[in-house]
Amino acid sequence: MKQSRPEIRSVLSRLRRWIRRYVLLEGLAGTLALACLLFWLTYGIDLAYFWLSNLELPGWFRIVCTIAMAGLLVGTLLTWVGAKLFRQMRPADLALALERKFPELNDRLITAVELADRRPDGAHADMLDRTIDEAVSQLSSIRLQETTNPVPLRRMLLAAGVLAASVLALGIAHAQGMERWYQAYILGRDDYWEPFRRNELKIHVVAQPGDRVREFDANGIYKHPRGADLQLVAIVPEAAIPPERVNLQYISFSGAGQQRGQVTMARLGDSEFRHPLIRVVNDQELWFRGGDYVNRRPFRVQVVDPPRVDALQLQCDYPTYTGLDSLEDQLLRVVGTQVALPMETGFDLRVTVNKPLLKVIIRSSQFELSFGFDAATNGHTPLPTRLTLINSETTEVRSLTLAEPPGTFFDETRRQFHLPLKVTAAAKEELSGLEQTVSLPLPIVPDESLQISLEDEDRIYSPEPATLMVNGIVDQPPVVETRRTGIGTAVTRMATIPIEGKLQDDYGVESAWFAYRTDKIEKEEQQPLANSPSGQKEFRLRQTPELNVEYFNLIPLQLQEGQKLTLAVAARDGDDLNGPHESRGELLTFQIVSADELLAKLADREMTLRARFEQNRSEVSELRTAVEKMQAQIVELEAAKEKTPMATGVVAAYADRGLHQIRKNHTESRSVEVSFRDLRDEMVNNRVATTELLERIERRVIEPLELINTQDFLSVDQYLGTLRLAIERQQRMSAAVEDVLPAIDRLLAHMDAVLAEMRDRGTLNDVIQNLQKMIDLQEKLLEETENKRIEDSFFTPLK
Repeated sequence: MKQSRPEIRSVLSRLRRWIRRYVLLEGLAGTLALACLLFWLTYGIDLAYFWLSNLELPGWFRIVCTIAMAGLLVGTLLTWVGAKLFRQMRPADLALALERKFPELNDRLITAVELADRRPDGAHADMLDRTIDEAVSQLSSIRLQETTNPVPLRRMLLAAGVLAASVLALGIAHAQGMERWYQAYILGRDDYWEPFRRNELKIHVVAQPGDRVREFDANGIYKHPRGADLQLVAIVPEAAIPPERVNLQYISFSGAGQQRGQVTMARLGDSEFRHPLIRVVNDQELWFRGGDYVNRRPFRVQVVDPPRVDALQLQCDYPTYTGLDSLEDQLLRVVGTQVALPMETGFDLRVTVNKPLLKVIIRSSQFELSFGFDAATNGHTPLPTRLTLINSETTEVRSLTLAEPPGTFFDETRRQFHLPLKVTAAAKEELSGLEQTVSLPLPIVPDESLQISLEDEDRIYSPEPATLMVNGIVDQPPVVETRRTGIGTAVTRMATIPIEGKLQDDYGVESAWFAYRTDKIEKEEQQPLANSPSGQKEFRLRQTPELNVEYFNLIPLQLQEGQKLTLAVAARDGDDLNGPHESRGELLTFQIVSADELLAKLADREMTLRARFEQNRSEVSELRTAVEKMQAQIVELEAAKEKTPMATGVVAAYADRGLHQIRKNHTESRSVEVSFRDLRDEMVNNRVATTELLERIERRVIEPLELINTQDFLSVDQYLGTLRLAIERQQRMSAAVEDVLPAIDRLLAHMDAVLAEMRDRGTLNDVIQNLQKMIDLQEKLLEETENKRIEDSFFTPLK
């Protein structure tokens, strides 16, 4: 082959390079144009979405867009550039392309290329050489640029240039928009619109009680106590432009489903918007819209139970004198809001709550105590226990530190805490005397109200503090209930005074004695009881186990007639902390008289009793007469052919009056019997009665009276009752009335026998009374004689 063949190869190589340059330029321009188009498309989508919602595009959508853009661009490069640029172009294909573009080659070039490596022999070789020479000569006049159409390339370059220029112009004129697109689609930031907003709101909550400002946490959640009020507050920062209004959109989640709504928040000033939520009981999701501001994620109000006190228990350490040591192992459960404890009782206040706690504040009129854990460390660091003393009179406030290590008041779950306290009358003095470091138990005044405020791990306060009123039971002096029995106010100097009654104390009577004083002794004297108490809560006075009275003997006092004696029973309790306390029973005053004078007084009383009994007997006799009249009326009533209601009513009224009368007489007779027994006891206790006298009054007066009261009166009452029933039924009325009269006759006979004895005793008593009167007159005469002698001696002139 001749030297012309390298020339053909050179032309084909230049054609190949030209084609590849064309393809590269066209592919790059197309890719650039596509990139700019995708930029404007995603930029526009972002603008439109923000204009509609004031929110950034969702992250997943931007990721999809970024992946789609990258995929399209890579696909375009691979399709328009990679596939064409690296496509194999054989010489025959290039020659054929030139032949099609330049017909004047007349297939010489394709022939030369295809037969160049298959040179024929003889005449065919000469023809091939001539063909190659002609092709080479034709190629020298061909312009390779004409082999491609420049219009598509120009259009693509123009489009790419225009689009690139628009993007560049945006970057120059509105660099913030370019930066925003870059942060949104390249960096993938969720708040890429934030630096470019004109409006901004800071959202927080004002919770009750106390108008406490609470922030939403990093997840946009605020935990709110169930049923409490709150206010949603939107504040415009100083650097932001306040919106004209702020709309609140909400979703309320309840058991019945979701409830959606929208309200306009009330504007306060230029930079604050508020909206109240009353008694929130359901979870809420909130969106705030103001100008171009809107929260990307909903703020959530999560309703939870507030902390509350479920149980209050006391582990008490009672004073020893109370005798309550056996109860110290038992927890005292507080029912209601108050508990009563003996004064000087130390107790460990144990409080059980419904959820883990963060802080506890206990307030009283004298102090405020706070302990708990630091919220900034999520409750892992204990706070120092602080005690603030409050002086209500001087308004002085002092802060002290407890010696106990912080955090020791809670158990492991923080659902229970304890605090050692002590109720004491000296609490104010002890609190005022505390030094900088305080040791427990903490003193509290009696009848003090403790207010327990709680804060749980959700930073929620108890809506109202739990209240515990600690009443201090002041140990009262013993109660002494005594009275004299079997003795009057006039006694002989040989008397023994019987005292009956009982002693009571909340925690036991430690000791008791007789306290007495005479008109000649200013100092009170004491005399021990025959049987003294030893810590009993209720002690009955008794000389012996069988005799429920205590005797005070006057013989050792050697009293004289005319003196006065004041006597009482005194008792003392065992309070060794704020006591002991003493008290006395009724003050009993006695006049010392002679035996004759006492007998005269008793005789007067006996005569009075006899008069009462005579009157009583007379009324019973009148009752018998009335029964006899009623008997005649009953006979007439039964003989009548027709029993009228009026006649029956009259007879029934007689029977009713008879029942009333006999019961009245019975009561009076029992009173006379009791009075005679008192007379007998008074004689015995004053040692003025002989055996014969006592036997006479016992056998002839008291015992017959007892028989009358326990048998005769009851028998008459029974027969009268039977008569009343017979009249009511109008059956056997005559037989019933006939049974009444013998019973009344027996009663009258026994009463007459007692009256006869009383009259016999009256004769003796009259003698005693006359003798006593003579003695009194004699003493009066002697006194007047002495006074006359003194008067005469005083006025007689001296010689």
